[in-house]
Amino acid sequence: MQKGVVPEQFKDTLLRPGERPVGRQKGTPNALTASIKDAIHNAFEELGGTSYLVHVGKTDPRTFCALLSRLLPTKLSNADGSPLLAALTELTDAQLEARTARALADAQRAGLMGPPDRGSGAAVLDVAAEVIVPADPV
Repeated sequence: MQKGVVPEQFKDTLLRPGERPVGRQKGTPNALTASIKDAIHNAFEELGGTSYLVHVGKTDPRTFCALLSRLLPTKLSNADGSPLLAALTELTDAQLEARTARALADAQRAGLMGPPDRGSGAAVLDVAAEVIVPADPV
């Protein structure tokens, strides 16, 4: 018998592309995943739903922003699908500071956070940054 040739009597038993003879249908969530999502949804509703999220946004903006970060796309692109040219890594420190200040001001205007407490000397955001310089290609 030649390698890669299926004998005639076994040809009807072969799977066709896209066939799933056993298991879950494609796209069906795992039962545990579905039950966890239901539990989270029920807890969200019990805590007050949207009004609870507004409360968290006003009282604990760090936690609220962490939640928002889970919803944002990890890769940004232009409308035509090409990579976004103004990646954050390509911004100068001054440009990044200006964008951050605008975002904070927008959040304050929207009522998502109060104005910074200037008297305490505490920073609005505690940020630790490290400059990473790519190694020269060998």
